[in-house]
Amino acid sequence: MSGRRSRIRRRPELSQHFLRSRTLAASLVAQCEVGRSDPVIEVGAGTGLLTERLARCCSQLWAVEVDERLCGALRARFADAPHVCVVHADFLEWKRPAELGARYKLVGNLPYARTAEIVRRLTEGPGASDGPEDAWLVVQLEAARRFAGAPFAPETLRSLSLKPWWQVEIARRLERSDFSPPPAVDSALLWMARRARPLVDDRALYREFLGRAFADGGASVRRRLEPLLSARQVSRLALDLRFDSKSSAAGLGFDQWLGLFRFWARERRAQNRGRH
Repeated sequence: MSGRRSRIRRRPELSQHFLRSRTLAASLVAQCEVGRSDPVIEVGAGTGLLTERLARCCSQLWAVEVDERLCGALRARFADAPHVCVVHADFLEWKRPAELGARYKLVGNLPYARTAEIVRRLTEGPGASDGPEDAWLVVQLEAARRFAGAPFAPETLRSLSLKPWWQVEIARRLERSDFSPPPAVDSALLWMARRARPLVDDRALYREFLGRAFADGGASVRRRLEPLLSARQVSRLALDLRFDSKSSAAGLGFDQWLGLFRFWARERRAQNRGRH
């Protein structure tokens, strides 16, 4: 660890875990496939190891950091790089610059305590419709599994909520020793790529379906679907979509849940037309 970084005292309340190695930072940025024409937002610039590598290969970089001490050091370090803008802000409150355009990438070593909030802002919150084309996020491994679902882990309500609009993968696992200080949990690089064409047109209806299907956390798929579909419909769908209706929700993949939703949505629309 360089002398500059060794003098920086971590602020535990900000959930800070800095990357240790320039070699690792270079490898992570290479994996993110940032090109010369790409504008990039970096969330949690920290000590600047990722910032340094990103600045070498992108067209414009907004490095967002909530810790004012680190921002001062970053501004001095990149003073001669006019395409790097160091922003002292909480990313959850920061407004995306108008000059960023519609196509950009987002990279970040996220504070683990705020990962869910940041992902929610990218995918659901204000401005989500003009969010990044893809995001590469260093997060806690357990959180990465919840967001990615199958084939990396069982599907969750969170992963199913994302997948109609995003392709989500665990791109890489990281060692605890890759960070200073080492976190008490395992970490991973999570990749989220926006789908060119969403697999679901009605976001509100899809959310209603998942909310009702996951209202009872311990029930079988058959029990979960009782408020939505008849027993006969569930049996037929179990054959068509090749799942065991007695299994838990985690036993079904995204494609099966998507098939269930599409059937339910068609039935619901048909019933609504019949009432009018």
